[in-house]
Amino acid sequence: MLNNARDVAITTDIWTSMNTDSYITITVHFLIQAQLKTMVLCTKKLECSHTAVNICDLMTEELNKWNIFDKVVAVVTDGGANIKAAVRLMNLSHVPCTVHKLNLVIQQSLLLSDNEETRPCTNTNESDLNNLLKKCRNIVGFFKRSEVANRMLMDKQKQLGNETVLKLKQDIRTRWNSTFFMLERIMKLKEPITIVMITLKNTPCHLNSDEWNIIEDIVPLLRPFDRVTVELSAEQYPTISTVIPLIRGLQMSLGSKNPTTLLGNFIKQRLIDNTAKRFESIEEQGLTPHFSRATLLDPRCKKVAFGLEQNANDTEAFLITETAALIRNVSNTEQATQEMDQNEEVDNVWNFLQSRVTNVQSQTTTASSATSLMNQYINMPHQDFKSNVAMFWNEHKVVLAPLSDIALKYSIVPATSVPAERIFSKAGMYMMIHKSQTNRVEHCVEQQVKHTKQVQKEY
Repeated sequence: MLNNARDVAITTDIWTSMNTDSYITITVHFLIQAQLKTMVLCTKKLECSHTAVNICDLMTEELNKWNIFDKVVAVVTDGGANIKAAVRLMNLSHVPCTVHKLNLVIQQSLLLSDNEETRPCTNTNESDLNNLLKKCRNIVGFFKRSEVANRMLMDKQKQLGNETVLKLKQDIRTRWNSTFFMLERIMKLKEPITIVMITLKNTPCHLNSDEWNIIEDIVPLLRPFDRVTVELSAEQYPTISTVIPLIRGLQMSLGSKNPTTLLGNFIKQRLIDNTAKRFESIEEQGLTPHFSRATLLDPRCKKVAFGLEQNANDTEAFLITETAALIRNVSNTEQATQEMDQNEEVDNVWNFLQSRVTNVQSQTTTASSATSLMNQYINMPHQDFKSNVAMFWNEHKVVLAPLSDIALKYSIVPATSVPAERIFSKAGMYMMIHKSQTNRVEHCVEQQVKHTKQVQKEY
C-alpha cells in the first residue's frame, strides 16, 4: 500500500523514559483513494547520543529502507532543536507541531514552569496567579491523598443530586491543557468542595470569593485552546488546512471574552499577545508555507480563511507558479517524445530561433493555463465544513489537474506530531502504573516494535 503512495508526510518524536532510556518513533501519512492512512515505520531505542547528525542518519536509513525518502513532503516535529536540525540536514521541509505551540502559549501566559518555587514574579498579577494555581493544586492534592476527604466529596455530589460523580484533576506540566482541566473540574465541583472543606480539619487554604471569580474568568479563556487541540490532533482526516482558520477563530474567541476580574483581564491579554507572537507568520510564504498553501487549497476555506488578503494573494501566486511548472513538465515530456519520433533535419539553421519562440509560447501558455485553473477552483462554491477535503480533490482530479495533485500533496501533512507521540504516551502511562517495575516500559515499546513489523507485511 505504501508503495502506491505518490507523496508522504512524516511525524517523529523522541521520548526518554523514567530510567533515562531514549526511544524514537517515526510515523508516515499518505493517501490511498482519498483515504488518509497512518502507519508506524519504526519505534527504536536510541543507542547513541541525540545529536542532529545521529538522528538524521537514523531517519534517512529508515526512510530509504521503505523507498519513500524522495516522496516526503514535510516532517512534523515538536520544537526540539536537535530534531529540527536533523530535518534540515536531510534537506526536507520542517513543519512545527501546532499543538506544541499552543501549549507554549498557555504555559507562558499562565507563568507555568518546571520549578514553581524559583519562578520570579515581576508584578502583583503574576504573584496572584502563582498563588491561585498553587492553592488549586494543594486542594486537588489534599482530596487525592485523603481517602476520607475524597469519599466525602463523592458522597456530597450524590447528595446534591449530581448525575455523574466526578473526581478532581491535578495539572501536570507535560500534559497539554491539564491546567484547564484542573480549573474546569474545580469550578464544576465548587459547591461540594466548599462544603466538605468547611466540615474537615487540617485542610489547605480555602479559595475565597474573589479567587472563585478569577477561576470563572480563566476557564472560558482556556476552553477554546482545548477545542482547537482536539480538532488538530485528529488522524482520520486532513488537519493542516484548518490551522489558520482555527487560530483566527481562537483569536476571535479570546477577543470576545469579557472577564470581570483584574487578573482575568491580565490573563486574557497575555493569551492574546502570546498567540499573536507564536503564530504571527502562519499565513506567510516563509519558513512554514505549508499551512497557507493547504488552507487555500481547502475547498471549505480558500481565501476567506486568511486574516490578511495579501497573504492569500501571495499564496495563490505561488500555487499558480507551482501549477504552471507541473503543466510545463508534462508538456516538455510530450514534446521530447514527439521530437524523438520525428526525422527532422539536424542542421536546420532556424532551430535556435524556433526553440526560443517555442519556449516563450510555452511559458505564456502554461502560466495562463495555471491561472485559469486556479480561477476555476476559486470560483467554485465553498464546501460544507464537514466535507472531506481529500474526497473533493479526488472527485475533481481530472477537471482540476494538476492543481488537484498539488492540493492532495499538501493535505497529507498533519498539523501536529501527535501521531508519533501517542506511541510514547501509552508507554509513559504504562510505566506510571508499574512504577516498581521500570523495565515494563521496555516491554511496552518492544510490543509496539513487534506490531510494526507485523503491519509492515501488509504494506
